Amino acid sequence: MSVDLRGWKEIRRHPEAPEDLKHPQHDGRGPAHASPPAHRSTGGGWGWILQVVTGAALLVLVVVHLVAQHFVVDAPGGLRDYESVLDYLGNPVLLTVEILFLVAVVWHAMLGLRSILLDLGLGATGRRRVTIGVSVLGSATLAYGVGLLVVLVT
Repeated sequence: MSVDLRGWKEIRRHPEAPEDLKHPQHDGRGPAHASPPAHRSTGGGWGWILQVVTGAALLVLVVVHLVAQHFVVDAPGGLRDYESVLDYLGNPVLLTVEILFLVAVVWHAMLGLRSILLDLGLGATGRRRVTIGVSVLGSATLAYGVGLLVVLVT
């Protein structure tokens, strides 16, 4: 949880400021007259940008996936059988699209999971452990998914 402390000195100097703001209690960390620490970001900007980028990529890739897998198929109900899936994945362009779709889904899901877990208000060690755990889970999921696609293609 972060607190915006901009303008702290101005509030303390204001003649109508409450006494507890003019003379904050000493918490045992550093000198009693020290100003509070400047606002420090927890580094969520890049995660948010990547979440938006992967979300936009998912919008495009899910449409491509649905059209290619279900709407241009000469099968009953738009469902491919095993042989037609193998033929579909045999095309390198479509295989690349499916791998990108997998990467976007996993990346988006792991960033969302990390964001939810970081909202629990963990300390620095907890945030680091969450980041490492989500990274390991995402890497394992990608390795498994790409491994399955490689096995199907070969």
